[in-house]
Amino acid sequence: KVTDALSRTTVSAGQVTTMMDTVVSAVESQTQAIMQVTEGIDQISSVVQNNSATAEESAAASEELNSQAQLLKNLVGRFEISTEESEIELV
Repeated sequence: KVTDALSRTTVSAGQVTTMMDTVVSAVESQTQAIMQVTEGIDQISSVVQNNSATAEESAAASEELNSQAQLLKNLVGRFEISTEESEIELV
C-alpha cells in the first residue's frame, strides 16, 4: 500500500509540476503582452504630447499672423489713391 501511495504521490507531483509549468508559461506570456501594451501607451502619449506642443505653436503663429494682418490692414487703410494724377498719398 505504501508503494502504491508513493507512486500516486509521484504521479500527482508530476501533474502539479506540469500545471505549474503551464501557469509560469502563461504568466510569462501575459507579462510580455503587458510590456507591449505599456510600450504602445508610451508611444501614444509621446505622440499626444508632440501634437499638443505643435497645436500650441500653431495657435501662437496664428495669433501673430492675425496681429500682422491687422497692422497691414491699418497701414493700407491709411493710403488714398488720387485719380487725378495717379498719386498715392499717405493719410
